[in-house]
Amino acid sequence: MATNGLTTLARGTGTGTLRALAVFCHFMIFASAAIVTGVVSYFLNKYSFRGAHVVYQEVIAVITLPLYFCAMFMPLFRSYEGYFLPVNFIFSYLWLTSFVFSASDWGGRLCRRTTLGAGRCSLKRTVEAFDFFAFFFLVCNILVEGYLLRESRRRRREEQVVTKERPGSGVSGHTEASAAPVAHNAETSATPAVQV
Repeated sequence: MATNGLTTLARGTGTGTLRALAVFCHFMIFASAAIVTGVVSYFLNKYSFRGAHVVYQEVIAVITLPLYFCAMFMPLFRSYEGYFLPVNFIFSYLWLTSFVFSASDWGGRLCRRTTLGAGRCSLKRTVEAFDFFAFFFLVCNILVEGYLLRESRRRRREEQVVTKERPGSGVSGHTEASAAPVAHNAETSATPAVQV
C-alpha cells in the first residue's frame, strides 16, 4: 500500500516532491554523520584506546560528510534522476555495520565496562542512535531515489513514443500538414496529359 502511495505521489506531482524528499534524506544522513564524527572524534582525542570498531565508525562518518553535503544540492536540479541510488546502497551497508559495531560494543552493561570512555554511556548511546538514523535515512533514500529513477525513465519513454516517427513514411506526429503535399501530388498525377 505504501508502494502504491509513492507511485501515485510520483505520477501526480511529478518528480518535484520526490526530489524534495531526497534532499531531506540527504540532509538527515549528513547531520547524523556530523554528530557521529563529533562524538567519536571526542573519544579518540580524549582517550588513548583505538579499537578497530571505533576507527571504522570515524572513517565511515568522515567519508559520508563531504559526499552527502554535495548530495544535498544535487536533487535541487530538474535534471536529477536518482543518480545517487548506488551510493545509497553501498553506504546503507556501511552504516548498518557501524550500528552493529556500536550496539555490540556499547549495548547494555557493556557501556560502563569498555575501556573507551568508561561511564560516558550517554555519548555512546548517541553514537548508536545516530548510526541507526543514518542507516534508516539511507534505506528511505533508496526507496525515494528508486521511485525517482523509475518515474524519470517512464517519462522519457512516454516522450519517445510521442515523438517517434512512423516507419517508412518519414511522417511524424503531425499528419495534417505533411499530408497536404501528398494529396496535391496525387491530383496532378491523376489528370490526363494534354497532347498538343
